[in-house]
Amino acid sequence: MQRLFHRRGVDVFIAVAALFVSAVSLWIGVRTEYANEELVAGSTWPFLQVQISNSDLDGNLDLKFDVVNTGVGPAKVESFEVFWRGKPYRSSNELLIRCCGFKIIKATSPEAKHHTPLIAGGVQGIVLRPGETEEFIHYRLNADNLAIWSALNKEREQMSYRICYCSVIEQCWLATLRSELYMPGQLHPLQVKTCPVPAVPYLK
Repeated sequence: MQRLFHRRGVDVFIAVAALFVSAVSLWIGVRTEYANEELVAGSTWPFLQVQISNSDLDGNLDLKFDVVNTGVGPAKVESFEVFWRGKPYRSSNELLIRCCGFKIIKATSPEAKHHTPLIAGGVQGIVLRPGETEEFIHYRLNADNLAIWSALNKEREQMSYRICYCSVIEQCWLATLRSELYMPGQLHPLQVKTCPVPAVPYLK
């Protein structure tokens, strides 16, 4: 009888040990899978910022508004918004007319010959590779546009931007940005499941 109880005790111990080993193996497997997912996410992580400069490398006064991917993975830009004094704008023409006194001049107009063009680009719907930059406003200073250029150079401090972008593994972030890197939250965009559709997207 004592031998029977001893054998049953050994069997129970072996079963408990096997169950413990299985649980540990499962935990290790889950942790390994989680670590692999984190590794993949880290290696595909995009990070978008707005950068603005008002002079080129030669020191010429030249306003450029760019979105740059400073992360390590490509960024799919799902939406992009530009605000001046809290109001969204659809295009650079609309924005500069309201903020800075810009006037649209037709290419066939006699004034066009001496008119500094406003160069605009779109950001929404593109893919930015790591280190790649996309320009959305470019306005060079010339004799004909000093007042408008100066106004834009000043009013850019009143501009903000909202951008939603996703990685190649469909992790998405929504960020509210300014050109100043010290803006609260600049380094911590909100992670979202899907990008919202903006009421007034900036298109060009």
